[in-house]
Amino acid sequence: MRVLQLGFGAVGRENARQLIDKRHQLVAIVDTPQVIAGIDPGELAAADAAVPLLGSDLAACLAATRPDVVLQATTFDAGDMIEVVRAVAAAGADLITINGIVDTQALQPQLHDEIEAVAAGAGIRVLGVGAIPGFFSDVVPLMFTGCCSHVRSINFRRRADYSKWGPDVMRRYGFGLTPQEFGKATEAGAITLFKALWQSAHFVARELRWQVVGQEEEKRPLISDRARQGEHVRIAAGTVGGFSHRVTLLCEDGRRLDMEVVGHLEPSGPDEEPGMAIEIAGSSGMRVEIGGEVLTGAGSMTSSSARMVNSIEPLAAARPGLRTTADLPLVACRS
Repeated sequence: MRVLQLGFGAVGRENARQLIDKRHQLVAIVDTPQVIAGIDPGELAAADAAVPLLGSDLAACLAATRPDVVLQATTFDAGDMIEVVRAVAAAGADLITINGIVDTQALQPQLHDEIEAVAAGAGIRVLGVGAIPGFFSDVVPLMFTGCCSHVRSINFRRRADYSKWGPDVMRRYGFGLTPQEFGKATEAGAITLFKALWQSAHFVARELRWQVVGQEEEKRPLISDRARQGEHVRIAAGTVGGFSHRVTLLCEDGRRLDMEVVGHLEPSGPDEEPGMAIEIAGSSGMRVEIGGEVLTGAGSMTSSSARMVNSIEPLAAARPGLRTTADLPLVACRS
């Protein structure tokens, strides 16, 4: 497949590596002039392929390279999102994005309908993917319900190490704030934490055909009893050294979905050790724990990119419009 990479931060760079490894043709990279100026195109070409076009004008790069699919790894903005969809649709390419549209039907219905109309009208497919949301917190639990005769509740919990994230993430998640500052920033909407969990919750509820009757949310600072050192920030004892963000959907017949992400700076001890678990209450009930490299920062980056790259060919088999992973054939790591 001919692929244009939109956004060349950490995820975009990992996408390029995986695309070349899978022998897709990386035809162009689009980002700001500052980012483009720092790219060595010679490092991005496969042995038997041309060097990708580098540019900052998406429409011009689309016209010059005619890709089959665009992979988008940029910061989410609803207005920018629909403009990207329009540009990609005009070029006749599919779009796979990691920037916040895993499931928009319940949470952003206007954006959902706009993207659907543009994509279906142009005969292209648009897909939002990711690791959380987009896989571990929704696709994986849904897969395990396939061996249950009935389900009463699903509980997803992720404990993560935030030590390698940059200053912007530290600020947005409230690391280093006092408890009072965290509370005020949360009330003001400056600290949104892991709000994308709502997309997973609504995606799961819709696929299980559970009628939502209520919802709950808890954002809680974890105050550190010691100084902590991250890669880009140091925080003092008595300030926010971690967070807990839990979202809950209450459904008919007493069913419920609970999803929580807990993050720590410089975690230590068993209570802070990175981990991931899914609990399903029903018949037959189960608890599934996920461990290994995928829990590390590097592993999380690899898996997020893999969800994009591995979805390229399955998406091409789906009908045009705004799709979710539920609309696709099995997405696997195929040679």
